Amino acid sequence: MDFNFLGFIFIAICFLGFYLAYLYGRKTRKFRWSEYLAIIILPLFCVAYLSIFVDLRILNLFLLSGFVGFLLEYAVGLTFHKTLNIRLWEYKFYSIDGYTSLLTIPVWSIAGIVFWLIGKMLNL
Repeated sequence: MDFNFLGFIFIAICFLGFYLAYLYGRKTRKFRWSEYLAIIILPLFCVAYLSIFVDLRILNLFLLSGFVGFLLEYAVGLTFHKTLNIRLWEYKFYSIDGYTSLLTIPVWSIAGIVFWLIGKMLNL
């Protein structure tokens, strides 16, 4: 399987999703489900395609990277807040103590697949 081509296509689709969300919601300042879905829906379809037609272990990587990213974001936010008494960020929707949100899990999962594909493209 040509991971250079798959990696390029997946990353292009991720950026397309980000751009569509930007175009759709650039005039609003509040959370909208439609913008959130515009960001994640195309990459999620690509992950499903990759896990069905390339390797089912991609789904394991998707789930594991979402979980690890979620925990890492929570740990960094909590540690920074407890040591310097300043919040780096604060989530409002589906928040876990304001340090992370359940809505970030798919984004972390997609990032894990992107980093894996970049590693494959660079032969790492």
